[in-house]
Amino acid sequence: MRGEVSFDGVFVPTLLVLAVIASIITLMLMRIANLVGFYRLFAYRAAVDLCLYIFVLGLLVWAAPLIGFRQ
Repeated sequence: MRGEVSFDGVFVPTLLVLAVIASIITLMLMRIANLVGFYRLFAYRAAVDLCLYIFVLGLLVWAAPLIGFRQ
């Protein structure tokens, strides 16, 4: 994974771009989990949300070369 991505000449760290994408995906997954009733299984919703975000971010970092972030 490259260290930075250029948006119109402004260099942004790749991890920051992936973190923003992970935040958007996590928000969508949180809404789906709320509609399905997934949160009823756990005592601390915030801990589940944090673990979900870390999981999604880890998947994005792992899949970064596959989605267009070249080395």
